[in-house]
Amino acid sequence: MQSLLSTARKRINAWLFLTRGPSIIQEEYNNSNGNPFWIEAPENRYLVVSSWDHIKEIDAASEDVLSLQAAAKEILQPKYTMQNFNWFDKKGVDGTPLIRTLRTLLTNHLPDILPDARRSMSALFDDILESRSMVNGSYTSPLFPMVIEAIALTNATAFFGRDLAHSKVFMNAAMNFIEQTLITAEVVRVLPSAIAPFIGNLISMKLGAGKIIYNALIPIAEHRLEEKARKSLGQAVPDHHDCIQWVMECSPLSKPWSAERIVHELMALWFGSVHITSTTACFALHHLCIHSEYIEPLRNEIESIGWTEFEKSGGKTFPLLDSFMKESARMNPVESVSSRRMALKPFELSDGSRVEPGEWICTAPRGMMSDARYYADPLKFQGFRFVNPDLLEKKFSGTSGDGVSQEGPSKYTDINDWQLWGTGRSACPGRFYATAVMKTLLALFITKYDMQLENPKAARYFAWRTFIYPYASTKVVLRPRSVV
Repeated sequence: MQSLLSTARKRINAWLFLTRGPSIIQEEYNNSNGNPFWIEAPENRYLVVSSWDHIKEIDAASEDVLSLQAAAKEILQPKYTMQNFNWFDKKGVDGTPLIRTLRTLLTNHLPDILPDARRSMSALFDDILESRSMVNGSYTSPLFPMVIEAIALTNATAFFGRDLAHSKVFMNAAMNFIEQTLITAEVVRVLPSAIAPFIGNLISMKLGAGKIIYNALIPIAEHRLEEKARKSLGQAVPDHHDCIQWVMECSPLSKPWSAERIVHELMALWFGSVHITSTTACFALHHLCIHSEYIEPLRNEIESIGWTEFEKSGGKTFPLLDSFMKESARMNPVESVSSRRMALKPFELSDGSRVEPGEWICTAPRGMMSDARYYADPLKFQGFRFVNPDLLEKKFSGTSGDGVSQEGPSKYTDINDWQLWGTGRSACPGRFYATAVMKTLLALFITKYDMQLENPKAARYFAWRTFIYPYASTKVVLRPRSVV
């Protein structure tokens, strides 16, 4: 009887995890004293670690033991959400084209991408607000939809080119694709395996955003492959500067990727780049409204350094804004776990904790980021926590602003002091691009508007599994500044 009650409690907690995931993980983290702990989910269970020694052990494990791609496949269910994409067939051994595209080519082209991104975002914000009524010199608008549309427009231009980025049909599908992927994947994950394929295929047919994206990209990818073949024969072909082209050019010479494979990879990239980036940027804007004392020094920094210097640097300047973004992500990370891996073979940590094939192992960034062992005064928002003290001394005339904590200066894109971007060799290769785009968006809001939340006391986000989502209905009051 006791065993049955224990099993029942576990199953109840597993289903509660869907809506209480972050708080459940935090409770277990607080009780773990730095040791690994187990979290039950409806379809699986996760071993969660929080020591840097264990994190390094996860990073050192080979892909055929702890697989990032197998975990991603379970989360996204690409068979149903991405036109039957099966990226796990080779366990990631041919993923280099996408990594090189993001880490090298996309990053290197940021000085060319950012000026257009800034102008496009600024015009988009103007169009959105002009469609609303001005009251007492201010506009009131739901914030998250503005952010998603701005990030999507920027990413679509960089990934797919200007023509598709300015196609209303394509962009509507591209933005709907994010929500449809989340809904479809979640339904399939919790269904019994006997009926999951039937329901998954049915939902996939009803929610057609993925098919629209796929059908729009396939002829472009096929045409680019034809151009590549003509170029190899010495014929003149147009130059293209987008991720379609770069992924194709980075494709293995021995086994070049097909048009279908290029498009599938770009669809997966699209989901991650819009989903995480827009949510993180939205939370940073919430924090700017809540901690408005930071707006003036950030505005001064942006206007003194200037857009030209920022864009020429590929988004590497604005150190105060960089720190503010990092503190925002530390205080309210989008994800409660990171570095997800599915065990393909038994794996044991140095303390004896063990995962069996099919089980997951991951890290606990939300818990670590609020832990006094890692951050001084961790529950206090210190927007310039990560800035070099010498820089603060110079900018604030002999003071240190709001203080810099003991962890010392670091950058938003760093991976050696936190888990926002994943772990070690598998850290997000697109983090430099994502950071530059978020800085552009935040800097535009700071320089174009005085802003505040319409209702600062209203709930701003909700949880699903390990993820924190902003409410799309949360409104911000924006008063255009006379100097932009």
